[in-house]
Amino acid sequence: MTGPASVTSISALLDWHAALCVFRTDVLQSLASVALEIQRADAWLDDRARHWQRVVRDGREDVVRYKTELSNRRFPDFSGRIPDCSVQEEALALAERRLEYAEEQVETVRRWIQRLPKLISESYDGPSHHLMNFLEGELPRGLAMLKGQIASLDAYVNVRSEHVPAPAPSAETRKDRS
Repeated sequence: MTGPASVTSISALLDWHAALCVFRTDVLQSLASVALEIQRADAWLDDRARHWQRVVRDGREDVVRYKTELSNRRFPDFSGRIPDCSVQEEALALAERRLEYAEEQVETVRRWIQRLPKLISESYDGPSHHLMNFLEGELPRGLAMLKGQIASLDAYVNVRSEHVPAPAPSAETRKDRS
């Protein structure tokens, strides 16, 4: 310390101590909330991966079914004429586009499943661990020190007010006693 502290209000120190305790609690709750959101995001990605894999499987079945319908439709009828296959061709093209989209989504989700933990590790884990160490180690020690200092200041103020010497008797009060 370079010089004496100029403490003008012990109640302000008590308020500051209480605010630091509330801050610590709020930040710990926020960190727990963020950890829960990260778990939810991970679970959501897993759910999306299962969903799109199911859509791909169903899409492949649709493509096979529409190809079979189209191939069966292309046979000439009894009169030797080939029937119109445009409806089946459109259905097959639509099924192929849906399958392609679903396969793209599977790939996108797979990339995010690989990428998200790295992003979290790079941008969140380090700072959150430092903050957690501060909140669980340094801040409680600082709060204990502050509480001790407040108690010392409070004791000092109380001692000083109890031992204040009585004012010296004035000349008039000395004359009255005589």
